Amino acid sequence: MSTAFDIRNIRLPKLTRATVIIGSLVIVLAIVVAFVGWRLYQKLTTNTVVAYFPAANALYPGDKVQIMGMRVGAIDKIEPAGDKMKVTFHYENQYRVPANANAVILNPTLVASRAIQLEPPYKGGPVLADNAVIPEERTQVPVEWDQLRNSITNIISKLGPTPEQPTGPFGEVIESYANGLAGKGKEFNTTLSNLSQALTALNEGRGDFFAVVKSLALFVNALHKDDQQFVALNQNLADFTTRLAHNDSDLSNAIEQFDSLLSTVRPFLDKNRGVLTYDINNLATVTNTILQPDPLNGLETALHVLPTAAANINQIYHPSHGSVVAIPAITNFANPMQFICSSIQAGSRLGYQESAELCAQYLAPILDAIKFNYLPFGANLFSTAETLPKEVAYSEDRLHPPNGYKDTTVPGIWVPDTPTSHRNTQPGWIVAPGMQGQQVGPITAGLMTPDSLAELMGGPNIAPPQSNLQTPPGPPNAYDENPVVPPIGLNAPVPIQPPPPGPNVVPGPVAPTPAPVAAPAPNAGGPPVPTDFGGGQ
Repeated sequence: MSTAFDIRNIRLPKLTRATVIIGSLVIVLAIVVAFVGWRLYQKLTTNTVVAYFPAANALYPGDKVQIMGMRVGAIDKIEPAGDKMKVTFHYENQYRVPANANAVILNPTLVASRAIQLEPPYKGGPVLADNAVIPEERTQVPVEWDQLRNSITNIISKLGPTPEQPTGPFGEVIESYANGLAGKGKEFNTTLSNLSQALTALNEGRGDFFAVVKSLALFVNALHKDDQQFVALNQNLADFTTRLAHNDSDLSNAIEQFDSLLSTVRPFLDKNRGVLTYDINNLATVTNTILQPDPLNGLETALHVLPTAAANINQIYHPSHGSVVAIPAITNFANPMQFICSSIQAGSRLGYQESAELCAQYLAPILDAIKFNYLPFGANLFSTAETLPKEVAYSEDRLHPPNGYKDTTVPGIWVPDTPTSHRNTQPGWIVAPGMQGQQVGPITAGLMTPDSLAELMGGPNIAPPQSNLQTPPGPPNAYDENPVVPPIGLNAPVPIQPPPPGPNVVPGPVAPTPAPVAAPAPNAGGPPVPTDFGGGQ
């Protein structure tokens, strides 16, 4: 009995129709699930990018996408988009690409397939997102071989000979060079020999040359580290030159004056050369003496002590109170016995017990009688109050004189403050607000303005005064605190015209200005002056 395999004996199992349908559905479902899973895997592990190129010659779907020469993806499709080409490709998203990356088509050889290179490499910052678009401004394509060949052919044809230029541009250059060097072989040889010697010298001194370059590098590095100071120096120098350019006339005048000064000083130095030399030598001797340890120590002590002593001496007299506020005192005289006895003991070189007994025996009766803390006498030659106007504290602000006026002995009545108003005899006196009912003497009333008299008699307050006696008006009591020396020949104050009347006031006749008279002798008879009525200062 033969056991040979006979395919004709193979029989498929009998399947029902339902089994076939179910099996087909399972196979189709498995294929769909595999396709969807693969697409989902690609979607999760790759980024899709669209790039627009001016041209996409010899670039096909499936060509590789690379970063720094390593394949990271492939081209999906290429399609025209107007006057440019739209290329869609993907790459593995495990490789990061900068958001501003460029896409470059590479052509390694004439027959090799082309690829898209993404550059530059990622070094930090935002990354290229999925479905990003790279515009045409950030894409590059290689030069085609035909275009390069045509350009080279065009250049060669233009540089070659033509009917107008039988020798061509290169030939003319060579001819011009030959004509220029004709008959100059010796000079050319000398030039090359000198150049060879210069290069030889440079080679022999290459150590110094590199040392100079290294020092220059250090100098430039130092300038780079201090660039802000260097910029500030340049700015200051620019400001200095600008100011110097704007003041060239002043500079030239100063130089001319300095030159004239030198012309004056030179004869003096020539004439007194010996005397100046002698004086300078003496000065050197004095300075050398002062610089010795003991004199120098004394000078330093004096410079340390004298400012304090001068300040103390300056504070002995108080001008605001017109009095001497210091009292002389002698150190150690509160207990003169201890002071003198200790001095005797130190000078006699005797023991403490023996010197104390001798001092107590002979000097105790006298020294006990002259104990004092201060000298037994006193003198205060200045006892009057001398308060300056600026040190006066007013109880009410309205009593403070305005600018251009000064106080009188009556608070709230002010007189013009001018260089010639020391005697308070000028008209134009004014009053402070709220002075209704104040009584003044007839002479003082004759020097006051009409508005001020009206206020004293119960009228309204005068308008804030505007001094027209000074230009510009000075602070209160300006001339009274700092009097101006009158001009030569001015023996008496010159009256100043009164200020113009206020608004809605009809001016009356102006009395003639009296002629200046000599001052009366002390205790002489005559009309009273403003100080007799409390109006002077």
